[in-house]
Amino acid sequence: MHKIAIVTPNTDTFTNPTMTTLFHMLKERGVDVFLFGRQQQPSCPENLSNVKEIKSVFRLNLFKNPTYFWKHWTSYVNVIRCIRREKITTLLAVDPMGVIVGGRIKRLLGKKIHLSYLSFEIFFKEELTGHYLLLKEKEIYYSATIDSLLIQDEKRRSLLISENNIKLSPKQIALVPVSPMKIEVQEKPDLHAELNIPVDKKLAVYSGSVGEWCGTKAIIEAFDKGYWDDNYWLVFHTRKPIDKENEFYADLMRLDNDVTIPFSMHPHPFDGFEELAVFLSGFDLALALYYPNHDNPYYGKNMQEIGLSSGKFSMYMMLGLPTIVTACAIYNELIQKYSFGAVITDIHQIKNVLLNTDFSKWSAFELFDSQFEPKNRMKLFLEIIEKIH
Repeated sequence: MHKIAIVTPNTDTFTNPTMTTLFHMLKERGVDVFLFGRQQQPSCPENLSNVKEIKSVFRLNLFKNPTYFWKHWTSYVNVIRCIRREKITTLLAVDPMGVIVGGRIKRLLGKKIHLSYLSFEIFFKEELTGHYLLLKEKEIYYSATIDSLLIQDEKRRSLLISENNIKLSPKQIALVPVSPMKIEVQEKPDLHAELNIPVDKKLAVYSGSVGEWCGTKAIIEAFDKGYWDDNYWLVFHTRKPIDKENEFYADLMRLDNDVTIPFSMHPHPFDGFEELAVFLSGFDLALALYYPNHDNPYYGKNMQEIGLSSGKFSMYMMLGLPTIVTACAIYNELIQKYSFGAVITDIHQIKNVLLNTDFSKWSAFELFDSQFEPKNRMKLFLEIIEKIH
């Protein structure tokens, strides 16, 4: 295998740790990658010289919208021409829309091609209506054309196989957690000094989006209702300042401005995983909270069983950063074997956890090395797709 093609509906390919690991390992093996999809943000880094981006438009309704007809038609033609010209026999399809496109291309070619489904989001038919329901029905239909599958853990594998009626043997499925390659932090920052936090406080971090689904409401409740242990100072990190129109803006600013509350906002972008890792390494504890809802298909059962598809959780384990998580099947299993932090079912439990848990960075390191180290898992996936029929 010297060349492969990838179709993706996503724009965040180069911030997906699994995809980044895949690209680097393919580069090491001398494999060229033709990436078809929307404009990537950020674009391909210079060190991935084996990846060629081809801007493409893929729509659910094949060629029906006159606005996109030419772009849509050209995108499919470009993929097929590339596969024929480069003699590519492996096509990787990312997420539901990707596997629909991949299945169409495989059938249009009328030739044997290894189609692999890389699943990072699982939609459930019972939660869907309208566009998403049609997307799901077509995803299920084209799942019958796949020859292999990459997914994150046993629970998500079981859910996707059942939901899509996938007929693959265990030898055709690779479990690859969403996890960065190991980053060695040479020197931890002095965050007490940098962020003007009293030296007697232990440091906890929340890093990510702002929304009810990712625990913002629960964090505010923890401080307002006395569920937080004041021995810990929580730094709420976001990539950019929160929009004033955000429903949680006022409460977060209130917490940030109250000098009696051990809480501070830290809106700050980082250029890559390395810079973020250095920042996070200065903390004693992290939060990775997920609260499913029905606002959209991403936040339902897909989030309820996020498991090893949480890149945030794997990053914390890589840094040996004990983490408090909300319960799901995989975390409930892992905490029995690795004391990586704590699992809670309700935010009111957090004070007791903070007061009475012996947090161990070594258990977090052990969990990463055992379950999250991506290169060994990705090697198994590459072995699967190299066995072309």
